[in-house]
Amino acid sequence: MKKILLILLLPLFSISQSNFNLQLLGSYQWSFSEGSDIWGWVDSNGNEFALVGLNDGFSVVDVTNPMNLNEMFYIPDLNSTWRDIKTWGNYAYVTTEADAGLLIVDLSDMSGNTYWHKTNFTNPNGLSTEFTAAHNIYIDENGIAYIFGASSNSGSNPSNGAIFLDVNADPINPHYLGEWDQNYIHDGMVRGDTMYAGCIYAGELFIVDVSNKSNPQTLGSKSTPSNFTHNAWVSDDGDYVFTTDEVNGAFLGSYDITDLSNIQEVDRIQSNPGSNSAPHNTHVDGNFLITSYYQDGTTVHDITHPYNIIQVAYYDSYSGSGAGFNGCWGTYPFLPSGNIISSDINSINNSGVLFVYGRDFSQACYLEGNVTDALTNSPINTANVKILNTIANSSSTNLLGNYNTGTPNSGFYNVEFSKNGYITDTFSVNLSNGFITVLDVSLSIDTSFEIVGCTNPNSQNYNPNANTIVAFGGALDNTFSTGGYFNGNQHLIFDAYDSFRIKSAMFYADNSNTITFELRDNSGTVIDDTTLNVSSGPQRLTLNFDVPAGIDHQLGINGQNSGLYRNDSGANYPYDIGGLMSITRSSASSAPTGYYYFYYDIEIDVPCSSNTTFIYNEELFQDNDCKKLYYNILGKSISKPQKNQVSFEFLKNGLVEKLFIIE
Repeated sequence: MKKILLILLLPLFSISQSNFNLQLLGSYQWSFSEGSDIWGWVDSNGNEFALVGLNDGFSVVDVTNPMNLNEMFYIPDLNSTWRDIKTWGNYAYVTTEADAGLLIVDLSDMSGNTYWHKTNFTNPNGLSTEFTAAHNIYIDENGIAYIFGASSNSGSNPSNGAIFLDVNADPINPHYLGEWDQNYIHDGMVRGDTMYAGCIYAGELFIVDVSNKSNPQTLGSKSTPSNFTHNAWVSDDGDYVFTTDEVNGAFLGSYDITDLSNIQEVDRIQSNPGSNSAPHNTHVDGNFLITSYYQDGTTVHDITHPYNIIQVAYYDSYSGSGAGFNGCWGTYPFLPSGNIISSDINSINNSGVLFVYGRDFSQACYLEGNVTDALTNSPINTANVKILNTIANSSSTNLLGNYNTGTPNSGFYNVEFSKNGYITDTFSVNLSNGFITVLDVSLSIDTSFEIVGCTNPNSQNYNPNANTIVAFGGALDNTFSTGGYFNGNQHLIFDAYDSFRIKSAMFYADNSNTITFELRDNSGTVIDDTTLNVSSGPQRLTLNFDVPAGIDHQLGINGQNSGLYRNDSGANYPYDIGGLMSITRSSASSAPTGYYYFYYDIEIDVPCSSNTTFIYNEELFQDNDCKKLYYNILGKSISKPQKNQVSFEFLKNGLVEKLFIIE
């Protein structure tokens, strides 16, 4: 096979893209074959090697001296886009979806002539399994291999979740131990007795107790931001998990897993926000998250504070940008030298490339604080916070007005705070690596901006900043781009900054139909719904959805075959409506910020709440017969409260003195 060594100085001119805090040390190219995943290995002499999957085989490259990369051997194999590698001792284990079985390579023989293909795996107790293909593999610290997404072309039906093989007992003939088959697993990792699985088609992270390999138990699960969970990696302390969704425009997600019955997302971040790029594989390396980010190349994020992920480095090795699944497939950050090795699919002449990077990054500078309304002193949520003139690490405030952000390098910075309805303001701050700086600010209302709220000062929910009681927003109509009538079940995703009502919206129907429209929370639980008859053509429908404050609410339909119109490109997110609602994206897996579903020209309002609460009180008297007497607030005698009424008793010396009944 023809190979090309790229001398260190050459790539600086021929393939270098934008980079920040990562230094290109060397590159190696294969001709006529694209690259896939990568792993690293170190021999007994401390020499470092890259183990690289290619479409047509498996390659081992000596990367000890990045300026003189040397392919030690290459093993041809059946062609496949997917090839994944892990190691145990002196052996490499390679999976592929090409029905070649499990390739086992003896790395102590650098001639590349010692290897086996295995498809049948038994256990001394008589249990066995067979597979000819698998999507991925992980090997834990105890020498247990986890085969993910297995299949067979021989008629057997292996688990496509996780198959457990003991490669420590016999590295050449792994023993079958058991399996977990609750969901298809695309990728995963294991530490101790816990498996962290990316169940891509379920769109969830699953955490599984695998201490008993014959009877693994699911401990918890959590949906990930784009519901297409590709891989997961646990933090060194075991308290957090980080995930990727293999979707254009997706995020790196951070989750607190200290309570497995209530896993909480604590942060999410995109590399190169707005580019619609897709993450692929992420790995925790101490306080850093090293990620292969397809067309954005290799990225590095500081995860010292998992609720405040900060990008500190990247090397964009691919000439293209934005959506797509070219560029960097995999990365490996665990070599003793500290060098990071990454495998690219097709970054030079449409062929696979190995890159070796040196680290120029350190802990980030952290900025935290609170943003409030200058008039009311109430917290401002979803205000944008941007540190100017540095790598993009924008943030926004939460429902309490708190924000977290940062930057890779220390120095004096201007920080811009903005939100629709408020006057944008800029503040100066001095930031230092490894330290948290606190900056609290107040913003003043922009009186020229439309703010929806109750304008009646006598109402409980009076908003002194509101200047209108109703607003319209979202996509005005369906003419802004291409699209068509759609029979699938998708939805819009939006943030609600406070409670309000979605009063109505415009819909475009292909045919007359009966459709249930739904407002859901970010877990898909229905908050409010209404079933309406629709006619063919455009129409405004009354919804009257009561929306609570929250993040990532869903606005969709129940079921299939609605025949409602949706646009398949050209959406211009976010759509802000009256300072209360921000539609951030759609549920489309391929282009969440391109598609726009069903709800056009949305009308929202905030009904004013009355200050009047009707209550009854009870004066408790005891006559000679110890009989209770009930009176209303006007002194008129009334009957005893009913069981379904809410009442409050006021006690004196252990006796009921007054009873208030809420009507």
